[in-house]
Amino acid sequence: MSLLSEVESIGAKIEGFLKAIVTGAATLQKIWGNLSGPTLAAASAVFYDVVKTATAAESAAADASSGNILGAITLSETTVGLIKQLVADAKAGEKQIVADFDALGVKL
Repeated sequence: MSLLSEVESIGAKIEGFLKAIVTGAATLQKIWGNLSGPTLAAASAVFYDVVKTATAAESAAADASSGNILGAITLSETTVGLIKQLVADAKAGEKQIVADFDALGVKL
């Protein structure tokens, strides 16, 4: 393989990666774009904790591969607090939170 063909191949891979990011961002915008701040905060916190756990611990990977997903994820106190507040707001019938759950397809 010549240097030019290698550069073209790398360029095509980068282009594919960037297209995937743009497509993913558009999908996220459709899903998350209309959600309220509390819902976005809780979802973002969960996502952060899951990614942090998955990348930081071999035991998390072992738990996840064995099917023990809940044992693999460690949520921070802040994340748990955000989730508890979100659930309390939903149970109280707060319109925006209920609408967020509906938009996400989560049945209360």
